[in-house]
Amino acid sequence: MVQAPSSAPAVQAPPPNWVESRHPLGWAIDRLLAVEPLRQLLFQQARGLIIRTAEGRGIAWRERREQLRAAAEPLMAAVTDAATQAPAYYRARFHAYDQGNLCWEAACEAEQATDSMALRVWPKEPDLAPQVAQTRLRSAIFAAIEPSLSAPVARALDMGCSVGVGTLALLDWLEGRGDAQAPTVEGLDLSPQMLAVARVRDPQGRIAAWHHAAAEATGLEGGAYDLITLQFVCHELPAPATRAVLREAARLLRPGGVIALVDQDPDSEVIRRLPAPIATLLKSTEPYLEDYFSLDLPAALAEAGFGDVRREACDPRHRVLVARR
Repeated sequence: MVQAPSSAPAVQAPPPNWVESRHPLGWAIDRLLAVEPLRQLLFQQARGLIIRTAEGRGIAWRERREQLRAAAEPLMAAVTDAATQAPAYYRARFHAYDQGNLCWEAACEAEQATDSMALRVWPKEPDLAPQVAQTRLRSAIFAAIEPSLSAPVARALDMGCSVGVGTLALLDWLEGRGDAQAPTVEGLDLSPQMLAVARVRDPQGRIAAWHHAAAEATGLEGGAYDLITLQFVCHELPAPATRAVLREAARLLRPGGVIALVDQDPDSEVIRRLPAPIATLLKSTEPYLEDYFSLDLPAALAEAGFGDVRREACDPRHRVLVARR
């Protein structure tokens, strides 16, 4: 059963104390992570914990990784735009990968990590199947977006699409809305490895295009899209990059078009009360969390030219910010 979204004002909450560098807990975690051998140990502990937990819940993490890599490696050249250069912030170590998203391991484990994340949203349901959790997660997200769509969606763009889990779910939802015109959905990401895996996961070519480009400078046609989504992207960006991405999204959307940002909810009691050991592991793999929680995203949307900003808590951990161009 999908949890009904709850409305709240589109006002940014202060960062959780474990994120805030000026808070004693946040400061202590930062000092721990500044010790490189300890940081590397935490990276490996976080990675091992994620894989063990996922496999214990029925996700074939390592087997699926090898399947995806074998199928995706031959597609690498076809999805790579040689003119696209990854900015410095994107080369940071995160998600327990020294190369961030610019490696095969990250790309071939993203599907499994996404399913594992969906399971963690409902920890009190130990028998919940990964695909059921994923469907519940996406259904709640799209239910939160729906009230802001006052017109049919003919063309949509999923920015920071990773391996296309959310992109394909977006297409399924739009097709199910019953608009007279069949929707076109495109994905965009900076990682060619991610895009190669996305192509493998889309064997029928249902997604119109997988663009290899930076979300802050896509090179795509302006005013061409009715809907743009960023699903679990903003917490992986420094604040200046987030602002640049929002400006680019405003350029890409037609007048009246809608943007939807899905990410961790600063108001979530689950997020705000993370135990210190879990918070430390999380910070060790997410270098821009303080930027994310400190940035007033509703205000940033307004600065980029958006209005009618709404916030919906779509599950116990995540929120959707929806705004109109």
